[in-house]
Amino acid sequence: MSPQYLVVDLAGVLFRFDHAHRLQCLADVFALPADRIDVLLWRSGFGADCDSGKYPHTVEIRDRIRAATDFVGSDDDLDAAWCSAFRPDHAVREALERHRGSRRLALFTTNGPLEQEVLLRLYPTMFDCFDHLLFSHRLGHRKPAPAAFDTAAKQLGARPDDILFIDDSAANTDAARAAGWTALHFRSRGTIEHPLGT
Repeated sequence: MSPQYLVVDLAGVLFRFDHAHRLQCLADVFALPADRIDVLLWRSGFGADCDSGKYPHTVEIRDRIRAATDFVGSDDDLDAAWCSAFRPDHAVREALERHRGSRRLALFTTNGPLEQEVLLRLYPTMFDCFDHLLFSHRLGHRKPAPAAFDTAAKQLGARPDDILFIDDSAANTDAARAAGWTALHFRSRGTIEHPLGT
């Protein structure tokens, strides 16, 4: 039998992802150099801590960003800049809907509470076709850690061999295969359309 769960990544699959663009947007909003922001919020480990669930509340995350950058502007400006790396790929979403067949559809992403809150608010139609939204901050593990895949499968209530996973990261697809999942390395919309075509 073919896998009955179709699980896809967010950044690089459902959304185009551009971290450099985000750094520039944050630099404009915070009035700091982009490389300084990268050091304060990503190379420091703060972003990874958000993704792994160390800071479960968006209020605390915003407060910590403000403390690190001395930002005194609005939450809306902070949120928009923080999530500016993500641009929805409507063609990929449409392809998923066309070719999912009877499979249950899940999103499995390494992202934190602020991304989850803001992206669902800004782009609700990108998520309304999903049966499950698996964000790493809720799982307590980041891809490609083996525990992330084990926890995701348990959340889905699926056997590993019943999951087809699509991600743009070779490290993540390798980890998925090691966990017993079927995995495809996403390169373009054709990755979805050709193997899943019905």
